Amino acid sequence: MASNTSSTPTTQKHVERVGETAHQAIDTAADYAGRLGEKAEQWMEMKDDWVEGAREYVREHPIAALGIAAAAGYVLSMFMRSRD
Repeated sequence: MASNTSSTPTTQKHVERVGETAHQAIDTAADYAGRLGEKAEQWMEMKDDWVEGAREYVREHPIAALGIAAAAGYVLSMFMRSRD
């Protein structure tokens, strides 16, 4: 059985091109995942800051915090009631 040697270089070029494309895709995905991880850390830190700020406000102004919570509950109940 004779082998066709003229298609081997072409096939090898296609394989190399596909390999390069796959490596680029993996590099891009890894870069995106790294940036996403950094953003997630920033969001968690921001959430912690907001929670701590809310705790401080409640400690310093407990009556105002109760009033805000009651008003927010009333507004939410009005929204929920209008959907029924």
